[in-house]
Amino acid sequence: MSRLLFLVLFSLAFAISNAQDKIKLKTGDVIKSRVLKVSATEITYYKIFKLKDPKLKLKKSDVEYIQYENGKIAYMSGKNPAKKGTAANPTKTPKKKTTTKKK
Repeated sequence: MSRLLFLVLFSLAFAISNAQDKIKLKTGDVIKSRVLKVSATEITYYKIFKLKDPKLKLKKSDVEYIQYENGKIAYMSGKNPAKKGTAANPTKTPKKKTTTKKK
């Protein structure tokens, strides 16, 4: 019985720790949070496990990107900084078609 309880608590703790948004600051720090709103100039969020605390705000210019719990990444510069075809962005670039002239 105690093993079952331990397994359930461990699984619950693991699920909660992975169900969060991550805010990556330009300083390199990562904030585990629940993002509530992203406006034109700021981001409103709660720190994870402190949902009863007041809402916190960050300047959007201080943030590199937000990684949401579903895996989607929103870059604050408005576009993905990685070039196509790199390890960070493995999307293949389209090849140019070459035409040969017939004589």
